[in-house]
Amino acid sequence: MKQLDQETDFMLYSPEERLYQEKQLESFIQNTQENGILLGAIVQNQIVGVISVQTSNLTKIKHTGYLVIGVQKEFQKKGIASKLFEEIFAWARNESIHRLELTVITANFPAIQLYEKLGFYKEGLKKDAIYMKGRYYDEFYMAKLLEKR
Repeated sequence: MKQLDQETDFMLYSPEERLYQEKQLESFIQNTQENGILLGAIVQNQIVGVISVQTSNLTKIKHTGYLVIGVQKEFQKKGIASKLFEEIFAWARNESIHRLELTVITANFPAIQLYEKLGFYKEGLKKDAIYMKGRYYDEFYMAKLLEKR
């Protein structure tokens, strides 16, 4: 994850902010296992991409999952993100997740193009949602509704 943070401005964390201690990392993974899923793409014993979905136990929103994805620059445009999404879509249907949602900086054109290709659509705009490098950036809310098979 740290390498992703260093390679792109489009991840939420700055490299110096992701300072997980072993216990914090264990806690994060445990929480994700209980309320979602965390998958990694591994090439030559190296994690080159991750995708996670967080869900809720609250009855009114337990059908919704919030998604975060990142793939290292060197491994982008090789189908890794699409494969990670395929796995997430299958998991979500199995878990009765009907709605997947994410946010994306409006300047991240390759990601937006991929999300739209995969069936996500823009639902709204968060003005000045991210502050980095001395300026504000907007984010799109995007979602995909999953049909049961």
